[in-house]
Amino acid sequence: FCDPQCPYCAEFESTDGDKLAAAVDVGRLAITYRWLTFLDARHHNDVSTRLTNALFLAADPATSPTAYQAFVQDLYRHHSHDGPTNSDVAAMARESGVPDAVADRIAAGDSVVDAAAVNDANKTRLKEANPENPGTPTVYDLRANKLVDTQDPAWLDALSS
Repeated sequence: FCDPQCPYCAEFESTDGDKLAAAVDVGRLAITYRWLTFLDARHHNDVSTRLTNALFLAADPATSPTAYQAFVQDLYRHHSHDGPTNSDVAAMARESGVPDAVADRIAAGDSVVDAAAVNDANKTRLKEANPENPGTPTVYDLRANKLVDTQDPAWLDALSS
């Protein structure tokens, strides 16, 4: 569970993103990102909504899991209060290996998802998965049906084994 504007999610990707990418690349791990947009209200902007839409566009079947993870990491590397422009997001998508046709749709600002509905659904799921601390980032193991303690240095090895 992540919000594209979340500084803690950006820190998480900075710390663990390369390890996640390596596990995805070799097929040891599949990631389902559950995007939230609650920080739009707090920051009085639409950055999370725009980036969530771009991330859903990038989740096109033509985009490899490796390219998608690289795109997520690149977005978080360019984390800022105002967020990148659609053109900048599209350039990051291309550099990450997202197909040009998909990146063109990102640049055009095409809308493919109701970000408010996605936020509501994922917020409900987050509260069910982590009722004690429903914040971002939260990692949940769908196979084991439990929260993952990402403070444990061996969390990823345990998760992907």
